[in-house]
Amino acid sequence: MANPTDKAILFDASKCTGCRACQVACKNWNQRTYTRTDNNGTYENPLELTSQCWMRILFNEPEKRPATDDELYWYFTKYQCMHCTDATCVKVCPSGATQKYKVSDGDSEAWLVKTDPKKCIGCNYCVATCPFQACRYDAAEKGIFRCIMCFDRITNEPDAFPTPEQAGLDMKNQPDPYPTRNRPACVQTCTTGALDFGTREEMLAKAEDRADYLKQNGSKNAQVYGLDQVGGLHYIYVLEDEPDKYGLPAKPTVPAGVHVWETLVKPGAPWGGLALVGLVAAAGAGYVINKRNEGMERKVQGGGD
Repeated sequence: MANPTDKAILFDASKCTGCRACQVACKNWNQRTYTRTDNNGTYENPLELTSQCWMRILFNEPEKRPATDDELYWYFTKYQCMHCTDATCVKVCPSGATQKYKVSDGDSEAWLVKTDPKKCIGCNYCVATCPFQACRYDAAEKGIFRCIMCFDRITNEPDAFPTPEQAGLDMKNQPDPYPTRNRPACVQTCTTGALDFGTREEMLAKAEDRADYLKQNGSKNAQVYGLDQVGGLHYIYVLEDEPDKYGLPAKPTVPAGVHVWETLVKPGAPWGGLALVGLVAAAGAGYVINKRNEGMERKVQGGGD
C-alpha cells in the first residue's frame, strides 16, 4: 500500500466546473505544444491523452437526459497518470526508463512515477498494460510522456523557477518570491478549490470528510476513489456517484501477464536466468519433437528418412 507521507493531489469532482484551467496550466508549465483537433460534438478537447496533452478534463454526461437546462449536470473528471503504488509501467519497463523517483531526500518514502526519455527504448509496454491508459509515446521525441505531478515544482528545483531578480516588482517585495511554487501547476491555477496538494494522508482525510458531507447533503453515493486501487493512487478523488459515471474503472488491476514478465522474463528479473534456461530447453525439446514428427509423417507417406 501507499505510504502516508507520499505526495498526492486531491480532486473534488463536486467543486469542478469544467473550466479546464488546470489543463491549460499543465501544458503551459511543461511547455507542450498544441494538438490539431476537429469539433465532433463534444466539449472535450483533445479527445484523448497525447504526448503533448498529459491531462484532460472529461465531460461525462449522465444517462438520464435533463428535462430542462436547470437540470443539466456533468460528471467532470480530471484524467491523467494516477501514479499507482503498484505501478504496471514500472513493472514492465525493460530498460529501467520508468521508475519511482524520490520527491525529497529528507523523506525516503515519498516518491512519484517518472520516465527518463533518454533511457526509453520505445517498446510501449507501459502504454499497452496501463490500467488507466494514461501514458503516451512520442515518436519524434522518442520517449514516454505522462503527468509527472510537476516534479520540478514540488521538489523546488532551482532551475524550474526564475530568479527573484527576474520576477515582477510585486513579487520581489515578498519574503518568498514564489510562496506557492511547491504546488503542481494544475493545483495552483484551480479557481474553484477543486484541487489540493499535500501528503497522501492529508488528502485522504480531506477526501473522507468531504464525502461524508456530500452524503449528508443528498449525494448518497458519494465516495473516495484511489484509496486502495492498484495499491493506492496518488490522485485521490471525491466522487458524487459511482466511478463508472466519471469514466474511471471501478476495479483497475495489474494484468496477470505483467507479474509473469516481471518475475521471469524482464531483464534483471529474480528468476530471469532460470526462465531463460527453461525457454531454451523448451525450444530445444520442441525442435526435437517437431523433427521426430516430420520423420514419422514421411514414413507414413512412404518417404525415406
